Amino acid sequence: MTLQDLDDSILELLRKGALTPDEVAKKLRVSWATANGHLLKLVGESKAVLVRKGRVNVYHGKASSGGMFLVPGWIKTKSLEELSDELTQYFPRNITSAEMVEKERRKA
Repeated sequence: MTLQDLDDSILELLRKGALTPDEVAKKLRVSWATANGHLLKLVGESKAVLVRKGRVNVYHGKASSGGMFLVPGWIKTKSLEELSDELTQYFPRNITSAEMVEKERRKA
């Protein structure tokens, strides 16, 4: 398998879904270091995207400019209303920004 063939194979796998370097290595029967090196090269060429998930690097194929990005199955999506509701606890509506700053300064 040539280097270009390996890159093409990795891109084909990434089009199907997000993968870690270990998963790529197992599917293509190459070492982890080889898989990780090619994935990083593809990120550098803007053909793939790296997302840090905890202590693991997860790669996915770059969406085409005219296409819709498919959200990987491991990402839990939330509506804007849900996100807004979660943020209200950090930004109460009945307090001014000056009062927020003063309150934080008293904590320190």
